[in-house]
Amino acid sequence: MDERNWRVSDSRLDPRGQLALGGKTFIVTGGGSGIGLCTVEHLLAAGSSVVAVDINTDSVKSLDGDVAVVCGDVSLPDLADEALELALVGGRLDGVVFAAGTSSTGSMTDLSLEAFGQDLARNLSVHLPLSQAVLRHRTAHQTGTQCSLVYVASKHAVAPNSGFGGYPIAKGALLQMARLFALEGARLGVRANTINPGAVFDGSKFWEEALSAEKAQSHGVSVDELPDFYAKRTLLGVRVSPTDVANAIMFLLSPLSRATTGAIIGVDGGLPVSFAR
Repeated sequence: MDERNWRVSDSRLDPRGQLALGGKTFIVTGGGSGIGLCTVEHLLAAGSSVVAVDINTDSVKSLDGDVAVVCGDVSLPDLADEALELALVGGRLDGVVFAAGTSSTGSMTDLSLEAFGQDLARNLSVHLPLSQAVLRHRTAHQTGTQCSLVYVASKHAVAPNSGFGGYPIAKGALLQMARLFALEGARLGVRANTINPGAVFDGSKFWEEALSAEKAQSHGVSVDELPDFYAKRTLLGVRVSPTDVANAIMFLLSPLSRATTGAIIGVDGGLPVSFAR
C-alpha cells in the first residue's frame, strides 16, 4: 500500500471548518511516523501550527505548513520543556497528542526486569514530563481557554494479548495516567482523553519485521496476510489506518469535544473484548 493513501493534505478533512482548529497550536510526540505523523499532517491541513517531537523527524521536515521539530527523547524533562517553550512562541498551547511509543515482544514468564522497565519507560513514563509541564504552565498562566491532552494507548490497555512483553501493562497504566490528569487538569481548563487503536499497520513502526514475523507464525498466516487477518477479527471487518486514529484525535483536540474528559475512544474496527466498561 502506498503510504500516501492514508495521508490528508487538503480541506477534505474538515470541509465545513467544524473542527475550528485553524490558528491553534499543538504538540505531537511520536510525530515522525505512523499515527503521530498522520496527525501532524491532519493538523497542518486544518490550519494549525504544530511542534512535532520524535527521535527521527526527517519525514516531518518536508511537510508544508507551520511546523517546527524537536528531535530527541521526549521522556527527558529538558526536551519536554523545549517543546513546550517552542509551542508557546505563538502565545498559547491548545493541545498535546502523546503518540510516542514502541512495540515489544515476549512472554511475561521470560520477561527480564530490564526489558520490563524499558517497556514502561517507552510507553508510559515517556509521557509524564510533558504532561506535567503543561499543567504547571497552566497553573501559572490561566488563559481562559481549554487545552486538550490526547494519549494514544492501545486496545491492549483493556484487552491484552500475551506475547507483547510489558507493552499491555504500560498501556493499561496510561489509561490511569490520562484519568489522573483529567482530574487534576479540569480546574485549569485541561481535558485529558485516551484513544485505544487496534492493529495499525500502514506507515507504522510498531509492526517491525521481527514482531510481524512472530505474530504471523503464531496465527498461521504469512506476514503479508497479517493485516487482513486482524481486520477479519473485527466486527466491521476493516483495516484500521492511521487516518482513522487521527480523525478521532482531531475530534478530541477540537471544540466539538469541549465537554469530554477522562474518556476512552476505541478505534479498532470493533472488538467486543475491548469495549470500555
